[in-house]
Amino acid sequence: MCVEENGVNSLDDPGRAEPAPAREELDAALALARAILPRDPVTRGHSLRVMDYALALARRVKLPRIVFPHLVFGSLLHDCGKGGVSDHILQKPGPLTPSQMRLMGLHSERGHTITRCVGPLETASLFIRQHHERWDGHGYPDGLREEEIHVCSRIITLVDVFDALTSHRPYRKRMPVQAAMGVMRSGRGSRFDPELTDTFLAMIREKMVNVRQGRATFFRPWFTPALVAAEASSSLRHALARSLGPCPVQLTVVASGEEVFNQVETGPVEMILVGEALSDMTGAECLWLSRELAPRSVRLMLCPFNRLEVLVAHREQAGIYRFVVVPWQERAFRELVEEALVWRQIYGAVKGE
Repeated sequence: MCVEENGVNSLDDPGRAEPAPAREELDAALALARAILPRDPVTRGHSLRVMDYALALARRVKLPRIVFPHLVFGSLLHDCGKGGVSDHILQKPGPLTPSQMRLMGLHSERGHTITRCVGPLETASLFIRQHHERWDGHGYPDGLREEEIHVCSRIITLVDVFDALTSHRPYRKRMPVQAAMGVMRSGRGSRFDPELTDTFLAMIREKMVNVRQGRATFFRPWFTPALVAAEASSSLRHALARSLGPCPVQLTVVASGEEVFNQVETGPVEMILVGEALSDMTGAECLWLSRELAPRSVRLMLCPFNRLEVLVAHREQAGIYRFVVVPWQERAFRELVEEALVWRQIYGAVKGE
């Protein structure tokens, strides 16, 4: 199965795959996605789970990997048009009025408008526009049917509804997985692509999809990221271990840059977090030297507020993602670490890792 030139495709008919965005375009698109993606944990968690499910299903039906970056952006940003909808409507605990429903229904067109003029998001903008179309042609905004709808849009439609059913919403509690699967089966051939529906439900039964029921941590639910934290001060090392303890990471806390390099050489490390001074080198030197050993790792640096202006000069050379001001608030610190790791996984998915 490949994507045809007009953006419409099937699971059987071959066509010509659209080109993947260049590296510079992907970096620009990722920066825009970070700006557009809602920061509230409920909406962001839903978007991350939809992306996770969509990529798992795309792999199962053997979509060409060249379309994965477009699918990542389309699924991640499928609800970005809701930014123009008031919280009163988004968080309403009861049914929406007809006028509120019409307003809500505009979000797919708004999302398309936001993303279509950005080169690397142009293909994803089509998926965003189409993610409320239905297999039977009774969806919106264009009333497309069956294979008139892009296969990636049909994937997003399916997994979007499944995650909505199995997540808590202001107007209802989350639905048990088996009950949600029944709803999905009832929409087979009317709301959803029947073949994709069968495949996705089989993946759930075979536990090839980790159903998180509204819980959002990292993009890949089967993935435990490795984090190395280095600081010369034993008191700060203990504080790091205490602060990061609740995070779902494989944490190693060390004192020296040499120990950081040893950890990087023994296995992939998703994040390196260092203090200003280690026992054998500065934190900036450690991060700079680690770039060759671990080019894809996220780099964070602890620093006192009164040293921030001095240390910012090392940001580009050392590849520092963010500075963490000491002392830190544990909850805000954990949220920063989790956010950085989420974006590391998104970056990896876009790059086809």
